[in-house]
Amino acid sequence: MYFEVWIDGSRREDVIRKLRLLCEEVWEVSGSYDLIVRADSEEKVKIDGVLRWRRHYTC
Repeated sequence: MYFEVWIDGSRREDVIRKLRLLCEEVWEVSGSYDLIVRADSEEKVKIDGVLRWRRHYTC
């Protein structure tokens, strides 16, 4: 499943690096959220530096 993710901008590189290790796909996007990630569970998205996430329903 895909998630829209908002991250702490001051720790952007660290958060993206951690998500790339945990998730199958990580895409940086411009728009109302920072990233789209594909993960097999919501637990993988719940890391330090992720401010908010929600399920991306159009994928």
